[in-house]
Amino acid sequence: MTFYVLFFIHLGTRRVYVANVTMNPNAAWVRQQSRNFSMHLGDIPQSCTHLIHDRDTSFLAMDAVLSDEMEIVRTPPHAPKCNAFAERFVREARETLDSLILCGERQLFRTMKTIEKHHNTQRPHQGIDNRIPLPFDYPDAPLPTDKVVCRQGMGGLLNHYERKKAA
Repeated sequence: MTFYVLFFIHLGTRRVYVANVTMNPNAAWVRQQSRNFSMHLGDIPQSCTHLIHDRDTSFLAMDAVLSDEMEIVRTPPHAPKCNAFAERFVREARETLDSLILCGERQLFRTMKTIEKHHNTQRPHQGIDNRIPLPFDYPDAPLPTDKVVCRQGMGGLLNHYERKKAA
């Protein structure tokens, strides 16, 4: 079985939004996900002026919905490096998914939302000065190792280190 994951990434902040998962990405499904994403744009502080995607015909339905809100930019044919930020997130998701046995669409969607949360709230990004896309309070000085705790996600596949809470 092949599943398709539709996600959006804000290039300035590296914030990812996993829209949905399907086995059959037809025009009606893409159009609905585009409407959902359009509503999501109203809930975030960042503005989006461009939508960059490859030349897959599935995206024509998305263009029809989002072209009033932003400029549509199509990457050249067979040029994955033109959308390197999206390719990096795909690699991050694949590295995690390769270690799992998933039992269907719903579980894949929940797993992708967990990867999205890790990407947005815990993973520092070199391209934005090792910051995390969503707000996070950095300590003023390095902490002694006995005051740091590892929070594991997805059975140790996604790890995050943070300050130990006072007892």
